[in-house]
Amino acid sequence: MMPPTQAPIEPAEARDYAELTMMIDLAMARSVRHHRQRLRCRPGCSGCCKSFSVLGVEAAAIERALARLAADALALIRSRADREEECPFLLDSLCAIYHHRPLICRSQGLAVAYIDHQRQAIEVSACPLNFPDDFPFAEEDLFFMDPFNHKLVELNRDFCAKNGLRPEERVTFKKLAATPVAPDTKQP
Repeated sequence: MMPPTQAPIEPAEARDYAELTMMIDLAMARSVRHHRQRLRCRPGCSGCCKSFSVLGVEAAAIERALARLAADALALIRSRADREEECPFLLDSLCAIYHHRPLICRSQGLAVAYIDHQRQAIEVSACPLNFPDDFPFAEEDLFFMDPFNHKLVELNRDFCAKNGLRPEERVTFKKLAATPVAPDTKQP
């Protein structure tokens, strides 16, 4: 079984994943407009940028994006792979893979909600720069991730089945940053 960072993402899979990221970006834009007076997030704000982990299909998409970076940017990312907390893809407090960042990164800063069916509750994760701990969230203030996460799980399941990978396996940013990639000579 090959590790996720060695499984290439095929054009159809890349297209399906890109459609998912466009859907979340459109939905996030509505949430940003709703909270525009409260959001402090701006280019250079990297407080939420941690060394996360992603599913195999996202790892393959990130690896594809890394292969398209300039050699000096890629070398700098590689040199930061061993950082424990900070995202290795941050270069001068800006994301080197911003247009190809995974779902977890796309949702940072807003009041993200998940339905916990077992507890029959809504879990909320929100940036403390934008929302104080005592912020009185109403349902219209929340960005519900569940539909996007379900679609991501579907895409990942299909990707992993095709590539002989375990769908529950996650790949750390640290591993992605440290794994050499061949330059992508194909069209963007």
